[in-house]
Amino acid sequence: MSILQGLVSEIGLDTFKLQYLQQQPFASAGKAAEFKGFLSWMLLKDIIENSCTNCWLPKNGVLPEEPELKSGKLSFSQATRGFASGRTVLIRHSERYCAQLASLAKHFNEQLNGEIDIQLYYTPAGSEGFDWHYDAEDVFVIQSFGAKEFRLLKNTVTEKPYPRNGNQVDDFKKETSRTEIRCLLQAGDWLYIPAGYWHKASAVSDSFHLSVGVMLQRN
Repeated sequence: MSILQGLVSEIGLDTFKLQYLQQQPFASAGKAAEFKGFLSWMLLKDIIENSCTNCWLPKNGVLPEEPELKSGKLSFSQATRGFASGRTVLIRHSERYCAQLASLAKHFNEQLNGEIDIQLYYTPAGSEGFDWHYDAEDVFVIQSFGAKEFRLLKNTVTEKPYPRNGNQVDDFKKETSRTEIRCLLQAGDWLYIPAGYWHKASAVSDSFHLSVGVMLQRN
């Protein structure tokens, strides 16, 4: 059984693709158990020290004011200090710096035939990395450590947000849908967010999760 088949095993891959992929969110408890504890400070240190140029410290969508913290090239000590100050440590395209994540990216590419970007989020308790936003990619959120609550809202404003366009802050102000979905992820749980869906997340406890972004072909 493949990784993706394991994630959707309660409904089956064919049903997932037919009823959920590019259509509506889906969550499952415990089906990502093999990723529990996968993300760690040691892994983050290894990635940062492997010539990583894509490390950021957002909080509510805003980066620090210090220029040296907005370059994408952070030291491990800068990352941990940012975390201690309430900021999320975010690694974009982590598959470029870790063989295991490169293998995971290859798997998702083979299963779904889309460009892959695996992002890592280390978020301290009570913090949010980003406010309401949407992604141009379909996203598979896999909780590795701690707990995080996700809030989702269907996007009725932007007809085709692929790729991401316009001013999302202004777009969200125009959003009239208020049928919000809330999903609490514990370690070993996972969540699928279709491209274009509004979402934000808050760490209930110190939280480490990985986000597999898949840029699928659009009709």
